[in-house]
Amino acid sequence: MNMKSGNKVIGLLAASLIAAFFILVPGKALIPQTAPPPSEAPPISDRVEKGDPKIEHALFVFNRIYNTQGLEKAREYAERRRMDLEEDRVLVLVEAQASQAAEKGGDPVPFIMGQIQFLGGRVETRYGVQVEAQVPVAGLLELAANPHVKFVRLPLKPQPLAVTSEGVSLTGANLWHDLEPYRTNSSGLKVCILDLGFMGYASLLGVELPASVRTRSFRTDGDLSAGSVHGTACAEIVHDMAPDAELYLVNFSTELQQRQAVDWLISEGVDVISYSISWFNAGDGRGTGPVCEPVKKASNNGILWAAAAGNYAQDHWEGTFNSTDGDWYHNFFGIDEILDFYVPAYTPVGAFLNWDDWGYWNGTSYGGSDQDYDMELYYWTGSYWMYVDGSYGWQSGTQWPVEAIGYWYSGSATYWGVVIYEWSATRNCKHELFIVGNSSAIEYNVPEGSISVPADSPYIIAVGATDAVSDDYHSYSSRGPTGDGRIKPDFCAPSGVSTATYGTRNFYGTSTCGPHMAGGLALMKGMTPYTWSQVLTILEERAVDKGAAGKDNIYGFGRLNLKR
Repeated sequence: MNMKSGNKVIGLLAASLIAAFFILVPGKALIPQTAPPPSEAPPISDRVEKGDPKIEHALFVFNRIYNTQGLEKAREYAERRRMDLEEDRVLVLVEAQASQAAEKGGDPVPFIMGQIQFLGGRVETRYGVQVEAQVPVAGLLELAANPHVKFVRLPLKPQPLAVTSEGVSLTGANLWHDLEPYRTNSSGLKVCILDLGFMGYASLLGVELPASVRTRSFRTDGDLSAGSVHGTACAEIVHDMAPDAELYLVNFSTELQQRQAVDWLISEGVDVISYSISWFNAGDGRGTGPVCEPVKKASNNGILWAAAAGNYAQDHWEGTFNSTDGDWYHNFFGIDEILDFYVPAYTPVGAFLNWDDWGYWNGTSYGGSDQDYDMELYYWTGSYWMYVDGSYGWQSGTQWPVEAIGYWYSGSATYWGVVIYEWSATRNCKHELFIVGNSSAIEYNVPEGSISVPADSPYIIAVGATDAVSDDYHSYSSRGPTGDGRIKPDFCAPSGVSTATYGTRNFYGTSTCGPHMAGGLALMKGMTPYTWSQVLTILEERAVDKGAAGKDNIYGFGRLNLKR
């Protein structure tokens, strides 16, 4: 396929494999081998298949494998791409043509839901003009062809990342615990740990957690534990910081479920949300998008949202596309067209790319991109780069500017590499790339701008990581600025702490920082007559300024400090 001949094909709809990840311990090891030399990417030849413009590229490939090689091979591909399969059905998000409802005075969603059922699928949930449903693999293209359908993609879906917390004494929270509370009903302050799973929480009730907690799962299977202890450990930290607060343990598994969860928390009068989840390719870096929208809604309803900043300072690259040699591959540095990174054996490898052409966010969807770039993944054999996979989604004006590849497993410890290719673009866009699976800082690492979604939201209190013992900055902790130039994170808080769930000083990552902040907020609000605005002002003034004077893109205002 000649992608650059004569009249270049203009891309039609962005097929973005969009994935989200929980923030866990990001330990980085030294690279034991010499990195491959700077390289030119191999010719792209005819391996590119852009697919159907109304369906995500990964789903198009999945459908093609199913039709040509059968269900078992399709299952292998689905497992690699972290798709949810139920027999021969796959979980997808279907976005309706919202303009049809406005123009014709009708709701297109029931027509879409009817077709899903006709194809043998099952609707899981609806939120606005979006539907999550289990759809037979064989019916994906037929569903996408429905004139009421704008786009079919995989749901944004978080995955797990990876004993009193030492952060209690470091922040001075313990000094408040024996004081007479200002509010006679201080236990009425409600803090929600909004997470993915709470396995083992019941055994900690009355010991590391309050004697009773409110629980609710918004997963379709109703599984509160969901095979993850992460939320349980975060809840321990909140309880350590604010022992009188009423705790809500709430989990979800997709973006629409998160929106439903937030609506319920608003109805429950929750005061603070602790959030230790981050997402890739889920927004423009300016605090908008489907994951940031419920944050804004919560804030408008009086809820403070404290979130982990992310663990991606060493896993992030960004820069403006350039192809000085005219072959339409990006040159990361000099003639080097392959950004490489070292991966230990039996480790999942993933790459997530987006660029600055999202268009206007209307509260449900982005206007979309007409700047079309693609991405490929390579494997270093020891003597040459071998092509592994590619993401070739369309961008022609209505689709998101994202490409993603994941997850391949590294059978042996070696280098992997990513290339960025211009398919059809009228300007050199600014690109952002996150890598998953690397055991050290990626080549050409750019820590600046690595703040994760939704920590980039102006309605969120983003929290970076310092060490619970040394109080030093943790180099993996994501940094600002945001895409529109705002300083992030807002504070930093202790990491490398002890919990009953993870053990002694074994809970690392900015996952610990959100709950420290959430607990500190609830503690001060319950003990004082101050408003939320006054509480935040006090904490800004008392923060231990660790970096440049004033608020900065590494520490924010400084490390959380409740001491006078």
